Amino acid sequence: MELTLLPKWQSRPSPNRNNRPNGVRVTAIVLHADAADRVDTSLDWCRRVESKVSYHFLLGRTGNVFLLVHPDQRAWHCGVSEMDGVRDVNDFSIGICLSNKNDGETFPAAQLFEAATLCSVLCQHYGIPLDRITTHADIARPVGRKTDPKGLDMPQFKATIRALSQRRL
Repeated sequence: MELTLLPKWQSRPSPNRNNRPNGVRVTAIVLHADAADRVDTSLDWCRRVESKVSYHFLLGRTGNVFLLVHPDQRAWHCGVSEMDGVRDVNDFSIGICLSNKNDGETFPAAQLFEAATLCSVLCQHYGIPLDRITTHADIARPVGRKTDPKGLDMPQFKATIRALSQRRL
């Protein structure tokens, strides 16, 4: 079944992607923060071949959603990583980046709502359970190498996803 992309999602294709390994399904979502002052800075960086980095989605502070890599493809967002004993989390995850300085900057309500909505859509489409939504800080290796998204209240964020998913049923 094809993932229905929402009309408000803006396409900004990144070259920093490849095919997922044969037989590998999407089973997780990894949340990031870009550590940038402006979403345009991150969009530009992720669309440069030399950066060798991208996310599937990048969300601006006002809640605008940019699709960089289709979730059926493998984006290069995790680097050296491990989740539940499995290495190379890029193989089986979708990367969602919140534009945020990652220095204690508050995540705006509009951005968090759109991120939760996006996660709800992706969880339903791919059958991803809430306990498979994680942060870059939690899966990066060695442990402590990454801190993003610093300050995100994961229990509250997952509660919002749960509520949105129940409404969609």
